[in-house]
Amino acid sequence: MPRVSVCSSVLNQSAWLRDMIASVIAQTYKDWELILVDDGSTEDILGIVDEFKDPRIQLTRFPENLGIPHGINWAFQHCSGEYVQPLAADEIITPTKLEDQVKYLDENKTIDCIWGLPQFCGSIELRETGLRPSWEQYLMKAHNRSRESWLKTLLLLENVPLGSCSALWRRSVFDSIRYFDPTLTSFVDHEWFCRFFEKHEGRVLPYRWALCRPNPNSVQSKSPEKNIEELKYVREKHKLILPPVTGKVTVGIPCFNMANYVPDAVNSILKQTHQDFEVIVLDDASTDNIAEVMAGFNDERIKFMAFDENRGQMEAQNQMLARAEGEFFVPLSADDVLAPTHLERCLAEFSKDPFLEFVSTQTDFIDEKGEPFKDVKHPFFQIEKAVNHTQDQWKQRLYYGNVYFGVGMYRTYAAREVGGWDKKHGVISDYEIYLRLLQRENIHVIEEALTHTRITGKNQSLISKEESLKLKQRYYDAKSPYYPPRIKVVIATPFYELKGFSPYISSMVLTTKMLHQMGIEFEFWELSGDSYVHRARNTLCAKFLEDPAATDLFFIDSDMQWNPEALINMVLLQEEVVGASYPIKNNYAGWTSIPYFEVGEDKKGHPFGRVLPDGTALLKAHVVAGGFLRIKRKALEKFKDYYPDLWYNEPSADPSAPERKYHAYFMSQIEDHLLYGEDMWFSKKMREMNAEMCIYPNVNMGHFGVKGWSGNYHTFLSGAKDELREDPSFIQNISGKSGKAT
Repeated sequence: MPRVSVCSSVLNQSAWLRDMIASVIAQTYKDWELILVDDGSTEDILGIVDEFKDPRIQLTRFPENLGIPHGINWAFQHCSGEYVQPLAADEIITPTKLEDQVKYLDENKTIDCIWGLPQFCGSIELRETGLRPSWEQYLMKAHNRSRESWLKTLLLLENVPLGSCSALWRRSVFDSIRYFDPTLTSFVDHEWFCRFFEKHEGRVLPYRWALCRPNPNSVQSKSPEKNIEELKYVREKHKLILPPVTGKVTVGIPCFNMANYVPDAVNSILKQTHQDFEVIVLDDASTDNIAEVMAGFNDERIKFMAFDENRGQMEAQNQMLARAEGEFFVPLSADDVLAPTHLERCLAEFSKDPFLEFVSTQTDFIDEKGEPFKDVKHPFFQIEKAVNHTQDQWKQRLYYGNVYFGVGMYRTYAAREVGGWDKKHGVISDYEIYLRLLQRENIHVIEEALTHTRITGKNQSLISKEESLKLKQRYYDAKSPYYPPRIKVVIATPFYELKGFSPYISSMVLTTKMLHQMGIEFEFWELSGDSYVHRARNTLCAKFLEDPAATDLFFIDSDMQWNPEALINMVLLQEEVVGASYPIKNNYAGWTSIPYFEVGEDKKGHPFGRVLPDGTALLKAHVVAGGFLRIKRKALEKFKDYYPDLWYNEPSADPSAPERKYHAYFMSQIEDHLLYGEDMWFSKKMREMNAEMCIYPNVNMGHFGVKGWSGNYHTFLSGAKDELREDPSFIQNISGKSGKAT
C-alpha cells in the first residue's frame, strides 16, 4: 500500500495533464499512487495516461461531467495512502516535494498538513523552486499563525497564502472534518481549510514545491456573483474565533546584582490596579544578597528562581517565558518600575483588538533614587519613542533600526511560537523579536509613559565601545530574514583642500535626488584633509566593509562631473568592478581607464565586451581609473582573502575617529605605488585575482583643474580615426602591449 496518494480530477486540459503526470513520476519519493478522475472530458484522457505505462496511475472516468468537487472527492474517498496530495491538471510539483514533505510530517506528529509558498500562476519556467529565503515567505505574508488568526485570514480574505497543490496532509484528517463541500465550487478548498484550522495544526514552510499555469477558464473567473454567494455561505458557516483575554499576567524579572533595585520593581507590580498576576524573579547567579531581599516578600504570587551560573538576560527571559502560567507575559528589568495602571491599560488594548500579540507603552526616566531624571542631555532622551503605525509602516521603520519601546506585554503563546529572545543578537534581541512578531500581527503602542526606566550607568542600552563596533553587523543579521536584499550605495569622495568643484556639487545633488526617487538606499561619505589619496581611499574602504548592508562603493573625485543616470546604470551592473573613462587634464586626446584591445584581421585595435541596452558596450578593462569607480562588496572581500599579506594596519586618516586603525587595500609598498601609480597598481592587483573589471563608456564626464575638459568615451571610441586606430603606439598606450591584449 503506497504511503502517498496523489489525487486529481481533470476535465479536458489533456496537454497540461501530460506535464502534471510527468512531474509526479519525476518525484524522488517513489512510494505513491495517482488517483485520477476524468470528470466527463471530451478529450482523450486515457490516451495521455497510457503514454506513461505506469501501474501506479489509476484512472476512473465519469460518463458525464459532475463538476467540482465531485471528482476530487471520489479520489479522496478511494485513495489508500497515509498522506494525501491534491493536484490539478494545470499544476505541477517539484521533484523533491513528496520526499521533503513526508519527512517533515513523519518527524512532526502534531502537524496534520504542511504547505509551501504560494504558487504563481505565470511562466512555470521562470519561477525559482526549492528552499527559498525566509524573507520571501514573509514578503508573501505566508507566515505561520495561530488557529484564530488563520481563520481570520481565510474569512476576511487577508492575502490567503495557501494553495491546495502545495499541500500534503494526513489522510486521517478526513475522519474528523470529512471531504470537500459538494455545494461549493470556487470556495471549495477555502471552506475546507476553515474546517481544518478549527480542529488541526498546519504549517507553511519556506519552500516553493508547486507551480501552476494561468487558467482563464478557472471557476473563480467565470461567475463573480456566485463567488460572492459562496463567500457569504462560508462566512455564515464559520465564525471568527477570538483569542481569549482572561487577564492572567506573568511578570518576569531577570536579576543580576540588582538587589538594591528589585524591591521597587516588585512593589510596582503589587500596586497594580489589575491584580490577577504572578511574578517570577530569576536570579542570574548574582553575587549580592538578592535571595535575602526576596525572602522579605510574603506573597504567594511571587516566585523566586536562580541559575547556578550566569546565563544572561535573554536566557533568563526565555526560562521565565517557558514557565509562565499567565496568558500574557511582561518582561521587566529589575531596575525599572511600572505605573500602577500599566497591566490594566495593556489588557484593555488586547480586549479592543484580540488579535494583537504585543502591546507596549512609552517610557520616561528616573534616577537611582527613583526620582525623575533631570539631565535632558543624557543619550536616552535622544532616542526615538515608539508611536503607533500601520503594520507595513512599522516594517518600513524598523528596517532602519530600533525604537524605544517601554515595557511591553506579549501574548504568551505568541512569544513562545516565535521562539522567545534569541541571545545571539545581544543587546538588540528585543528588536529582533519585534520583527518576528510584526510579521504576524501589528504592534500597538500606548502613547503614554507607563514605564519608568531607571538610568544607573549599568543599562544594557548603554553599550560598550567594543559592543558598539558589533552593532551594524548585529542589526544586519537580525533583519536579514525579514527583508529582501537591497542595494545600498556608498558614494565616497576624498577631499584634499576641503572643497569640491561646482560641477561636482551639481552632479552630486542631481544624483542623490535620482537615487532617492528610485528608492535606492545610499549614503554620502567625505574624508577631508588627507594629503595622501591612498590612505584616504583605504580608510573609506575599511569603513565600507564595516557596514554589512553596504553593497556598492562608488569612488568619485571632487574634480569630476557626470550625468546621474550613468551612475545609476553603473550601480545596476553586476560586474565586480566598473569604472568610467574620463579625459586626462591637459591632454584632450587622453583618457584614463584603459580597455583591452584586440588586433583584428584589419590590423586595427578593437575593444571588446558585451553589448548594453543603451547601444553601447561594457568593455573589458585593462586599467580602471579611481576617479569614477564602482566596486562591488564581493570584490573588496575577495581582495582581502586573496592578498592577506597586504592586509595591514596603518594610523587612521579619518579625523572623526583618530584612535581607530584601518586596513589598507590598495598599496603594497611605496615602491610599487611609485612604479605603477594608484590606478595602475589597483588594476594590476585586480587582474591578478581575476576580478571582473569593466569600463562603462557612456558617461558624459567632466574633469576639472585650472580649466575643464569634458567628453564621452563611447563617442570618442566610435569616432576614432582609422589612422589613429592603426597606430601601434595607440594600441600600446591603451592595451599595454603592441599585439593582442591578454
